[in-house]
Amino acid sequence: MANYNHNILNFRGVIIDHVLENINGGDTLSVKALVKSYNHALNENRNMAERGIQLDIIRHIMIVTKPSDHRLIDSTREVAIWLIESYHQIHVYIDHNFKNDYESVISEHENYKNRIHFWSTNETRENIDLIVTLGGDGTVLFSSWMFQRDVPPLLSFHLGSLGFLTLFDFDDHRRVLRNVIEEGGVRINVRMRLNCSIYRNNKKEIDNIDFNSEPSESFQVLNELYIDRGDAGNMLEMILCMDGCQITSIWADGLIMATSTGSTAYSLSAGGSLVHPDQNSILITPIAPHTLTARPMIIPGFKKISISVPFTSRISGWVSFDGRNRTSLALGDTIVVTASTYPLLSICRKDPYEDWFRGLSQILNWNHRIPQRPT
Repeated sequence: MANYNHNILNFRGVIIDHVLENINGGDTLSVKALVKSYNHALNENRNMAERGIQLDIIRHIMIVTKPSDHRLIDSTREVAIWLIESYHQIHVYIDHNFKNDYESVISEHENYKNRIHFWSTNETRENIDLIVTLGGDGTVLFSSWMFQRDVPPLLSFHLGSLGFLTLFDFDDHRRVLRNVIEEGGVRINVRMRLNCSIYRNNKKEIDNIDFNSEPSESFQVLNELYIDRGDAGNMLEMILCMDGCQITSIWADGLIMATSTGSTAYSLSAGGSLVHPDQNSILITPIAPHTLTARPMIIPGFKKISISVPFTSRISGWVSFDGRNRTSLALGDTIVVTASTYPLLSICRKDPYEDWFRGLSQILNWNHRIPQRPT
């Protein structure tokens, strides 16, 4: 797989480093130099949001549909056969759950045998150049989950229901794929993911966790991690820290930590704000907090956040990551959340801003009202 992620990796981190270089270059920083650094950061952010990339030659395409949804067999086969017949250099990778449906096709066409491959979720897929998803936003989340490190550029098609992550209509898939494969120049959304690491307090002692050691588990999350109280009837106590400093304690049914991409998902249902995906932020949204003043927060994506279940909590908790790998949190356990160094690169239209606001309008009916005349 071409290393696209590292060509654009940590672009906001580079901006911060640029400002710090100016600050650390001397004992003081003039007002003019500070304003110049600030404007440089704004321009770099704007350039990144509007920048396209040139894909390498595409040879290996992975098609991802809703897991085990056999209604999509015909659509998957249509795309796979068209790619193989149209581009002799391309190899297509299909969900192994559909393998039996391709036996007759492969037996009838000898040249298909070495160019149709089947993937499973537990395999390493380092040779993939492009991911094509057919389905809804959940299919994109599933694709992100399978690639816990570098993610190939992702091209998503919806089959009738528009989503925030599925931007292209399947009826137009041949034209879109032809443009991507033959021209190579595409516009992308760089979607920040969260790196979520669980540190277990096995000795059950306060301040006994070594955060420099390897975590017990670690996941790359596109939408959100969700901490909840499970089936317990009491509130869960959580300690929130930022960059090693305790910010507050939260008593609630749970807590959501979301990306900007995830701001239109679970976080929104819990009262969180809408945040454009170009804004690399971490959203912290309490679930039914004990105090009405425990409001949702939006903090910079480069901050290091930790959530602990203290020994003073009446109950232990549970945590899930993009709705997967649900696991228990014992008293004393901590989750550390930082911006992932492996973003998701989503191929978008020429105007990604229009895509997002169209989604708000058509999916959420955002700010819709019926005009009324005064009587």
